[in-house]
Amino acid sequence: MRRILAILLIGTALGVGLLAIETQTARAVEAGEQGRLKPSDLSIYNSVTMDCLAVKFKLGKVHQQDGLLRVTLGQSYETISTKLMARLNARVVENKLDGSTLIKTAAEFEKTLGTFRDDYRRYEVAMNNLMKMDCQSQMQAYYTALQSTRELREAVNTDVRKLSSLVSQYDREFREFREQLNAKEGDRDAATE
Repeated sequence: MRRILAILLIGTALGVGLLAIETQTARAVEAGEQGRLKPSDLSIYNSVTMDCLAVKFKLGKVHQQDGLLRVTLGQSYETISTKLMARLNARVVENKLDGSTLIKTAAEFEKTLGTFRDDYRRYEVAMNNLMKMDCQSQMQAYYTALQSTRELREAVNTDVRKLSSLVSQYDREFREFREQLNAKEGDRDAATE
């Protein structure tokens, strides 16, 4: 009974963590959509050619905001993965309960988290290189690098969306698991009376 109570407590902590991550993810997705550049966007090319220093300034702000979001989301994802999912899954296995869907979702989350880290590193390198480029003397190369960086940023945004989806999926699966566990406990209690 104490083990089941511990599993339920970890699940409650998971729910609190999920609420925090959903709020941060919503901000990250919103920031990703606001900063989205359209492919072959003539107005952006014109901005680069007309006033590239203003474009670089705006990119610096986007880069700074992305860095803060990366740290916040990265820490939240690590906490969810190591302190919530891994611990809950370990308890489920330790108690010889059927938590295969939870384990599968946690493994997919961990894999996507690795992809997120790799994609963000590539984006970070591309953005740093873009910020160092001379946009006045290399306008076409700068625009091409800007488009490439935008695509890398979109990949990070896709990873954030997938991680958010997996967190929600894990939460739903945990709630179902908890209901089944409570039903079994109720059946067992009724049988002993």
